[in-house]
Amino acid sequence: MRTRTYRDHRVELDAEEIRKGEWVARATIVIVEHSKAKRIPIFGRRRATLDTERQADAYGFELAKLWIDGKLWGSNGHG
Repeated sequence: MRTRTYRDHRVELDAEEIRKGEWVARATIVIVEHSKAKRIPIFGRRRATLDTERQADAYGFELAKLWIDGKLWGSNGHG
């Protein structure tokens, strides 16, 4: 599992190989509030498989960035 940071949010990338050479994106956004970690899972579409783990992790990171931007800008119902 790789970890990246985006706008002060930790993003854990954990792509899953569902069949040989077919990877789906999985990421978890970790938000620490009041000394407690809150974990928000982010999943790519099962039908949107990618050829490599690296591609799936990159796609998962892009999905996580969209969620984080929506949270910060108040456009995804979180605030």
